[in-house]
Amino acid sequence: MSSKRRWDQPGPSDDSKPPKTEEGKSASDAAAQAAAIAAKIAAQFANGTIGGKDGHDAEFTYDIDINDVRNRYLLTKGSTQDQIQEETGASVGTRGVWYPDRTRATEKDPPLYIHISASTKDSMQKAIDKVQELIAIDMGSLVEKNDRPRERRKWPEEKLPVGLDSIRNFNVRAKVVGPSGSFVKYIQSETSTRVQIKGIGSGFIDQETGQEEPVPLFIHITGPEEGQVARAKVLTEDLLLVVRQEHAKMATVVQQQQMELHQAQTQYAAYSAQMSGYAPPPPSGSAPPPPPGDGPPPPPSGTPAGDLAAQYSQPPAPSDTEAYAAYWAAYGYDVNSPEFKEWQASQQQQYQQYYAAYAASAGAAPPNDEPPPPPPA
Repeated sequence: MSSKRRWDQPGPSDDSKPPKTEEGKSASDAAAQAAAIAAKIAAQFANGTIGGKDGHDAEFTYDIDINDVRNRYLLTKGSTQDQIQEETGASVGTRGVWYPDRTRATEKDPPLYIHISASTKDSMQKAIDKVQELIAIDMGSLVEKNDRPRERRKWPEEKLPVGLDSIRNFNVRAKVVGPSGSFVKYIQSETSTRVQIKGIGSGFIDQETGQEEPVPLFIHITGPEEGQVARAKVLTEDLLLVVRQEHAKMATVVQQQQMELHQAQTQYAAYSAQMSGYAPPPPSGSAPPPPPGDGPPPPPSGTPAGDLAAQYSQPPAPSDTEAYAAYWAAYGYDVNSPEFKEWQASQQQQYQQYYAAYAASAGAAPPNDEPPPPPPA
């Protein structure tokens, strides 16, 4: 059997010229003639005698049309036909031409078919049954059991870890790929490789898992040749060196900013603590007038009342209610009288207004050791 089989070649192409019809015949006559040929071929297939006998055929022959059979690839294989012959004793061969459009078949070149020749009718029937059995098999992808599908050659690859974390005003992925991906595109165009950034934060989604690879950021290089991948690796390492230098500079700036911020926060906290416990000294000058009514003279020194009054160089702030009342009580005033309480309330209001005006004029400046000026008389 020839290694180059006729059924591996397509039949006459669509642009082949049809046989010339006799002068005067119309197109409808030609179509009718073609239909008659197709009907004749179909009838011959129905009878199992499409090709007739030749000098090498045995007593019994039968033809089976396989032009439109999906399993024709299996039926026309020499190994399949040899197996049928061993099992049935009948000779099996392939004849005809495969036509994508069987309406173009002719009597001289009929559609593809299996020709069976046997010395006994029983042997021929076994061969027919075997061919029909193979026609009915679901071949799936039409890949023979022992045939291995062609595997795609795996390209050489390199994986380079980035080893950096994004910080404020420094996106690592954006710095690596460059503006609009220009850095990666440059490496790819120079080396004819494929360069991709993968891992956590890369934005590269794995088709199988639908997620980013759960590993730190890295650059994946693949290419058809080892030399191309090696060249891309050199360029990528140079790119990462520049990115790491920029990252170190930005980290220093960010650290300095954080230190300055922390120092400012510490100073503000200390100032707030000082301001919360600070009160300006009370206004200087003579003591306020005594409450209404006649009060006794100041207590003499050496007495308990005189010693209490001597503790104060001037009256306490009205905000310190107990000390203020104790001071005037030492001078013999009735601190529980309505008149004294009314006068003390007016003094408290005066001091509060003074403190508010002082705080507004001082602003955020911390207090110094010098007391603030007294309010206007």
